[in-house]
Amino acid sequence: MIGWIKSKFNDIRFRNKLLLSHLVIALIPILLLGLLSFIQSYRIQMKELRSEAEASLEQVASIMDYKINRYNTLSEFMVLNRDLSQIFTKDYEENYYNMYLDFRDILEPLISNIRLMDDNIEAITFYTSGELLGIRNNILPIGDLKSKPWYDGFRGRRWIVDGEKLYLVQELISNPKDSNFMVISIQHDSIFADLDNLSEHVAVHIEDAKQQVIFQKNHDRAAVATGSKGGRAGDLSLSRSLANNGWTIHYNLLNTNAYANAMGIFQITLFVIILSLIITFLLIYVISNNFTQRIIHIKNKVDKVERNNLDVIIRSSSRDEFGELTNGIGKMLKRINSLISQVYHAEIAKKESEYNKLISQINPHFLYNTLSFIRWRAEKKADIETSYMVSALARFYRTTLNQGRHMATIEAEIQHIKAYLDLQLIMNDGRFDVDYHIHDEVLHTEVIHFILQPIVENAIKHGFVETDAINYRIHIAVSRVEERIKLTVRDNGVGMTPVQTALLLTGENGGCGVRNVNDRIKLYYGRDYGLVIHSEPGNGTEVSIVLPAS
Repeated sequence: MIGWIKSKFNDIRFRNKLLLSHLVIALIPILLLGLLSFIQSYRIQMKELRSEAEASLEQVASIMDYKINRYNTLSEFMVLNRDLSQIFTKDYEENYYNMYLDFRDILEPLISNIRLMDDNIEAITFYTSGELLGIRNNILPIGDLKSKPWYDGFRGRRWIVDGEKLYLVQELISNPKDSNFMVISIQHDSIFADLDNLSEHVAVHIEDAKQQVIFQKNHDRAAVATGSKGGRAGDLSLSRSLANNGWTIHYNLLNTNAYANAMGIFQITLFVIILSLIITFLLIYVISNNFTQRIIHIKNKVDKVERNNLDVIIRSSSRDEFGELTNGIGKMLKRINSLISQVYHAEIAKKESEYNKLISQINPHFLYNTLSFIRWRAEKKADIETSYMVSALARFYRTTLNQGRHMATIEAEIQHIKAYLDLQLIMNDGRFDVDYHIHDEVLHTEVIHFILQPIVENAIKHGFVETDAINYRIHIAVSRVEERIKLTVRDNGVGMTPVQTALLLTGENGGCGVRNVNDRIKLYYGRDYGLVIHSEPGNGTEVSIVLPAS
């Protein structure tokens, strides 16, 4: 995939590459800046909303605590009223007139005064198991209270929310055999009215001491906004417990408002981003067009050169990289023209050399013919020694010239060295012997021509210097060693010291034949190849040549 994208990008025109790359480089920081702006504004909005929600929750909780405490105080005021307590604990012994007087003079004035003090109290009802049953419609049997779905046998004081009904249930002072409760019915909105004025972005619910929900606001809207009942990631959840009745208020602040405000800031940022991109695009287009026009100018010049118009002048007065590139191409073109001229003249010289070589080949042929005639005359006069020498000399020159080629087979190289040694044996009265050890499998392998004769010549000239010595011998071997060819020339002459061996390869001992062979091998086959000489004074010399079997 990456290779395909790279291939497609390489196929785009250079101007478009500049536009695309610069736009991407400019787009990344601008988009990051816009995203950072959105995130930062969103965080600030959420922080402000949280602060407002905490203040609102604190205010609502304080107001509700105050109202609940006020009703708790009224309830305690009635419970602690000694005259009222005596009504429910007194034994009237069916003296209904006294009961009537207590109701008229104590209970009803007290209830009337309480309701006058707070018009949010809808009713005050008493539930008793004593003798007061049936006397008034606001005094009911305890069984009616126990039949309520929200009654669970609690004692003391309890706030009850039953749908839209709100009750304060307070146990009265009773004698051991009676149970008496007072139930104050309170308008629902008197406690929860402040929660109805909350923002639409705040979902609130209240739980009682048993963690049962007794009030909720905006939860349907929250469920629609979040797609679930659990809220969305990023929403703020706050809670506050009321001190006077054990209720807990839970705030769930939706992040919709913060998100909307942040989006407004982001839209402004997006507009700035688009405007910046347009300006950036125009600037990049102008700059890249200036670059590409200069490149196209160079390309047009190079196209003319490609069409063999080498007289094109490529020059620039600019001092930047484009100017240096243009002038560099111009200099290169001049150099090419110069090299073409040199090659042209060299080709002419080569033709002349080949012609001179063709002319020079007349002399070897004349030499061969002359030597053949001399040999024929010697054989006619029965001069066998002269005929043999002339025949060996003819073979020597024929293999030496090698028809002008610098490569020869090992077989031809061996024939050449044999012709040379035949002449040397006659000239030295046969005072040394020669033996050959040549493997047939290497005869047709080609090597550099004329590499054995200088080594053999050096052995005869410098190794066999003692005139009274006998049993001089030269051993010539050629074999295949793995993927290489090994040629060896060994003699049993006087040998050499290490210093003389080193001078032999440098040509500083007066001769250059061996050194030339070593240099030619390294030049043709590489620095890893060359002559290896092992020699000791009085023990002869061995020269080895290892060549690749190509």
